[in-house]
Amino acid sequence: MTVRPRQFTVDQQYSLKVASGNLAKDFAGVFNTETIERFLHSSYDQFAARATIAQFLPLLAERFARQRLSALARIENKVDDGRPVVLFLCTHNAGRSQMALGFFQHLVGERAIA
Repeated sequence: MTVRPRQFTVDQQYSLKVASGNLAKDFAGVFNTETIERFLHSSYDQFAARATIAQFLPLLAERFARQRLSALARIENKVDDGRPVVLFLCTHNAGRSQMALGFFQHLVGERAIA
C-alpha cells in the first residue's frame, strides 16, 4: 500500500501556517516547533479522514492540537497553573458527558479545566 502525500489548498496551507504560529506563541518555551507542527498535522489528519466539508478543518485541528498540547504539558509537569482538571465520561454514546462539560464550563468558567 502506498501512502499518498497530503495535498492542501492554498487556503488550508495558509490557515495551518497561521495556526502553527498561534500555537508556537502559546507554547513558547514549552514545546519546540517540530512538536507543535506534528500535533497540528496529526490533529488535522484525524478530522480529515472523516470530513465531508474541509473548510473548517484547520480551525478544528488548531483547537484539538491546543487541547492535546495543553494536556501533554500538564502530564509532563511543564505547566502548572493550579487549576483542577475534570474529565467527564459517559457510556452508550448518549451525550451526557458533552452536556456535563457544557454545564461545568458555564458554571466554573476559567477556574478549572475540563
